[in-house]
Amino acid sequence: MVIDLFSKALKTRQVLPDPLVKANQLFAENMEKMLLFQMSALKSYLDIGLNQMRAAAEITDVQSFQDFCKRQAQIAQTMQYKMLNDMRVLSDMNARFKVDMETLNRATLKDVLPKAA
Repeated sequence: MVIDLFSKALKTRQVLPDPLVKANQLFAENMEKMLLFQMSALKSYLDIGLNQMRAAAEITDVQSFQDFCKRQAQIAQTMQYKMLNDMRVLSDMNARFKVDMETLNRATLKDVLPKAA
């Protein structure tokens, strides 16, 4: 039964409404940008963590331990700035997506409403 439904749907030539296609494209583009950004950010966080593990593995005496501890405040501050910047970038991406979707919605309504009247 379900197979028949899909078969009939595939045989019937239907065109999706242009606003729906544009919305899907906009969504896909936004998801791609966000995922690429998040993968890049994750890699940089992992690199920082791995570098910290390597640095900790190089501690051999009290002096190297003290040096390691002194660098931690700087690394923590770097991480804090990076995280805040990454959150700001993601927030900007979301805001641009919202504006793009609202623009698409307004254009669609502007086109559809006069035809409906």
